This record gives sequence, C-alpha cells and structure tokens, in this order.
Amino acid sequence: MGAIGLAMDLLLGGLLIATIVLAVRLHRKLQGLRGGHDELRLLVEGLNEATRRAQAGIIELRMAAEASSARLGHQVETARKATDELSLLVASADNLADRLARAGSPAPKPADPGRPAADPAILRALKDIR
Repeated sequence: MGAIGLAMDLLLGGLLIATIVLAVRLHRKLQGLRGGHDELRLLVEGLNEATRRAQAGIIELRMAAEASSARLGHQVETARKATDELSLLVASADNLADRLARAGSPAPKPADPGRPAADPAILRALKDIR
C-alpha cells in the first residue's frame, strides 16, 4: 500500500495546489469587484450632491422669476395708466382742433406780420395725418 498511498497523497496535494491557485484568482477578482463597488458608491454620492445643487438653483431661479414677474406687472400697469392718460390728451387735442377749425376767425390777424395765418384746410390736413 505504500505506492498507492503515495500516489493518493500526490493526487491530493495536486488538487490542493489547484484549489489554492483558484482561490487566489477568485480573491483578486473579488478585490476588483469591491473597488468597482466603491467607485459606484462615490459616483452615486456625487450625483446626489449635483441633484441637491440643481434643486437649490431651481428654487433660486423660481424666486427670481417671481420677482421679475412682479416688477413686469407693475411696469405694465404703469404703461396702461400712461396709455389711458395719452388717450385722454389725444381726445382733448382732437376736440380742441375741431373747435379751432369750426370757430375759424373771419379775418385772422397774424401776430407776426411776416408769418401767414393758419389755414383751416391745413389744420384739417394735420388732424387727418394724425
């Protein structure tokens, strides 16, 4: 039994060496996988931080938009008031021009002898241009 025992010991030793080699290779692969896992964790943390910053930026942008909207609304209201006032001034000027055209003095006397009197036809033409 000496030779069979020795052969069995050699076979068992060879199998143990093969097992050790496979265990070392598996250990290296697991090390690489753990390194990839750590990189993935860092990537996810970076993404979370970027998301938080983006949300803060959105909030600031929304506040700025609301402030701009309020200012713009105020300017629009001011413009509407100015438009209404200008409409009243234009209507008043129209009435005044109509009265001047209808009243027309029978013998207009120019204030300045070198300056001709205003012609009602010219006044009407000016009114029509407007």
